[in-house]
Amino acid sequence: MDDLTMTRGLLDAAGLVASEEELAAYAPAYAGQRLAMDALYAVPEARYTDPALRFRAGARIEDWAR
Repeated sequence: MDDLTMTRGLLDAAGLVASEEELAAYAPAYAGQRLAMDALYAVPEARYTDPALRFRAGARIEDWAR
């Protein structure tokens, strides 16, 4: 699938309307963005990391007076 078709499909899936002129400008940028996103997942050391921050309601109560 070429970049223009992919860009058009992604915008359609998001419910965004773009003119042909805008699509022509977005398509070349998509290739660079796709490479950058793929690079985020290409780091072997980060394979099992959990980057999300989570609220844990069961946190320990620390005695700050110690």
